[in-house]
Amino acid sequence: MKRDEARAGQIEPTAAACGAIEGRYRRGTAISAALMTRAAASMPGGNTRTTSFHPPYPVVFERGEGAWLWDVEEQRYVDLFCNGLSLIHGSNYPPVRDAIELALRRGTAWSGASREQIAYAEHLQARLKPAQLVRFTNSGSEAGMLAVKAARHVTGRPLIVKASGAYHGSYPDLEAGLYGQGDIDGRAMVARFNDLASFEAAMKRHAGQVAAVVIEPVLVTGRVVAPADRFLNELEKLARRHGALVILDDCLMLRLAPGGSSEYFGLEPDLLVLGKFIGGGTPMGALTGAAEVMRIFDPTQPRAMFHGGSFNGNLIGCVAGHAALKDLDSQRIATMDAHSDRIRTALAEEARALGIGVTVTGVGSVTGIAFDADPDRHEDDPSRIGLAALFHLACLNERILIGPGGIIALSTSHDAAAVSFAIEGLRTALQSVAQLA
Repeated sequence: MKRDEARAGQIEPTAAACGAIEGRYRRGTAISAALMTRAAASMPGGNTRTTSFHPPYPVVFERGEGAWLWDVEEQRYVDLFCNGLSLIHGSNYPPVRDAIELALRRGTAWSGASREQIAYAEHLQARLKPAQLVRFTNSGSEAGMLAVKAARHVTGRPLIVKASGAYHGSYPDLEAGLYGQGDIDGRAMVARFNDLASFEAAMKRHAGQVAAVVIEPVLVTGRVVAPADRFLNELEKLARRHGALVILDDCLMLRLAPGGSSEYFGLEPDLLVLGKFIGGGTPMGALTGAAEVMRIFDPTQPRAMFHGGSFNGNLIGCVAGHAALKDLDSQRIATMDAHSDRIRTALAEEARALGIGVTVTGVGSVTGIAFDADPDRHEDDPSRIGLAALFHLACLNERILIGPGGIIALSTSHDAAAVSFAIEGLRTALQSVAQLA
């Protein structure tokens, strides 16, 4: 076993070792390679979404159905990423497809409300305890940006505090603690997830200046990290002692319970950020929360905060999201969680049998696998070929699609057969990588 120790604590697999896995991948995806070469002429690196990139190039997919995807060469994959956790019922879910097809006969969006928009807002209000009032956006990123804007407006304070490694979309202030960045002077401060003292120290350094604490209840980007017992609840109390609002980003973890992570962890945020599958597989987000905060957007009141967006609450997103959320009940959530437990157990057992250092973590239907000898996160250097990247390719060779960086998420469409197929492929992929670790 050859190891390149050039960077302390990391393993750089040899060219020969990489070649076996990458060579098989290239041989099986020749049409994808040609299409990605073509794409690079019109998009930087052939890419328009860094999350989906992995070296040497991503697979180009043709269609999806439930838990399965087919690439341009008509090879079938089990989908363990679900478009970055945004397809809670898998691809092409019939009730969502039917709702969209029916709505399309009437249009896609117009200036003004619709019955469907009102009905969906009412559903969110009834389903999610923190959602006293609802404001639609076009993505979770937009909802997070709006939440920070609202908190600053309500409190008259400039700063936010968030966890290092927590992802809240593409708003620069919420990218503190990501991609090698630390604090953003005058805008955002970073503390350590699961370290209450770290948050308290950050808030004391700028007493009276913190508008909000922004919480991702489970870290997912790069590494899946569950919150320590009562950490989130104590963090809420800490924020309120300092007069700051609590913003809960539930874009990813709404899947934990019918009422989302607020219900699952017993939280009472002032503002709740929603995205991902809130649009039923279409681009959509929402900011919800306490009425006294959300009323700053009420245009019937003087000096209301302006918030535009041509497609906010559009017809297609509302009917698709409403159809998806109505079908996400406690039984389906429990089934996803049980299937995910099977996957976590199988990965941990295989790693032990192979004698390789692998950390398997997860909450509910979200799982993370990380190689102890490969501490780099995909987000920090997507171009790097390390053990995580090679495992990703090895999974694709077995017709398993996981998220770059080792993220696995299930949908309600993953039945026992799909999970068994996934486990067999994940085991084989681990065996392929074991000789490199």
